[in-house]
Amino acid sequence: MKITHSLYRRISIVLLAVFLIMAGLLAWLFEQSSRSIQDETSQRLHLKLAEHIVHDLSIDEDGSFNKESIKKAFHMMMVLGPSIELYVVDTQGKLLAYDAPEEKIKLHHINIEPIRQFTRGEPELPLLGDDPRSSTRMKIFSAASIQHKDKMIGYLYVIIGGENYDSISTALQLSKAWQIGLFGMGAALLFLLAASLLLFYALTKPLRVLTLEITAFEKSGFKQLPTGNKRHNSHTSISHKPERSINSSEVSQLSSSFHHMAQQIVVLLERLEKLDKVRKEFLAYVSHDLRTPLTGTTAYLETLALKFDSLDDAEKLDFIAKSQANCLRLDSMINELFELARLDNNQVSLNSQSFSIEDSLSDLYASLEGIAQKKHIQLNVQCDLENSSVNGDIAKLERVIQNLVENAIHYTPENGTVTISANVTPVDSTLTNAVDSLRIAISDTGQGISEIDLPYIFEPYYRSKNALEPYQKGTGLGLAICQRLLTLHDIQLNVDSTLNTGTCFYFDIAVEADI
Repeated sequence: MKITHSLYRRISIVLLAVFLIMAGLLAWLFEQSSRSIQDETSQRLHLKLAEHIVHDLSIDEDGSFNKESIKKAFHMMMVLGPSIELYVVDTQGKLLAYDAPEEKIKLHHINIEPIRQFTRGEPELPLLGDDPRSSTRMKIFSAASIQHKDKMIGYLYVIIGGENYDSISTALQLSKAWQIGLFGMGAALLFLLAASLLLFYALTKPLRVLTLEITAFEKSGFKQLPTGNKRHNSHTSISHKPERSINSSEVSQLSSSFHHMAQQIVVLLERLEKLDKVRKEFLAYVSHDLRTPLTGTTAYLETLALKFDSLDDAEKLDFIAKSQANCLRLDSMINELFELARLDNNQVSLNSQSFSIEDSLSDLYASLEGIAQKKHIQLNVQCDLENSSVNGDIAKLERVIQNLVENAIHYTPENGTVTISANVTPVDSTLTNAVDSLRIAISDTGQGISEIDLPYIFEPYYRSKNALEPYQKGTGLGLAICQRLLTLHDIQLNVDSTLNTGTCFYFDIAVEADI
């Protein structure tokens, strides 16, 4: 029997607890429903209240509000209707006029969206808005726009059921039964609040970490990669994943995307700063390079004009030849600038045809051998083509190879070596549509290019810091033009270089067919 009583007692306690919980929940739902109905009824009853009051507001000729006059009018209206509170707000929600002690006002700027929704007509009721006398409480209201000379200058905002109404209503409701019910509901609400706060904290922790990283990134001027509160360096922070949580999938994706974006921004900013510096250097180089032949030509011609009668024919021809050489040099520089501009603006077309690269290399060797010999440089050509041909614009491809060879000769010291090689690389025959690839390489035993300069050598105007006599070595456009000419053929120009050892430029082109 004791067992039965014990079981019954336990079942009763459980049922009672469930009943009390359900009763409390139902009471709360009933109270909320009653309050909602009461709020909707009261708001519908006062729907046009603000429209009737707004006509009595005192507005100066310039559209400003006479706050003292409005305050007196509000005071009188609130005496006649003690359950309402009146405010004048601007179009952004800032309180402009009201009749209340300053310490009573908790919000000087309210959310304007409910007011706009109300004044647009037929809002869904009950519609709640901010209570200026509370930083958290929402109240039903009536509102109307304030017009002056056909221009809206603000809103009349009328709280229905203001502070006085609340104090009386609260006093009537706080009976003993309500106190017990409120205590139970308060405990439940506190529990729910604590649980919600803990859950919210767990959910938002990765977001707070990400927010701190974004803020730090912004404060650094977008130049320093976020480091995850200094727990990771700039390399690991890019791949760092936020701590696992309920919403870790979405947050980790967001964090990963942000870190990737931040890395790209840092790289691009560094690149832009580098290019801006290069651009400024280029302007100095070009102004000097263009001025030098112009100055030389002017000097030769002025000397020729002043001493024409005293110079013999050989001296005159010498002055004319030097002036002509300077003009040709100037013309070459200007042509390079215009050519790069046309390439950048896609104004250059290809005249593709099938040709023997071996014949082209032989012609180039014949034309460049004399230049190499003048510098005591050994120029070699190594071909293993097996009568292969390629398809492309022969003039542009020869221009690329010639520029690269001339560049190699230029930066190779005396008794050095420049080698032009062309070799066919077979591809996997099992691949669909597979074709052999022809690699053309120009290597030298020159001064090489530093690792710092390598990422930028194909940029227009850029010249290596270890270039000899940088102000006398052209415009720095040669490699940029070569790269763009190859890009027209969908070919990539590559470079391998070791400082003080040598450099090798190379590119691959598909073999078309046997000649």
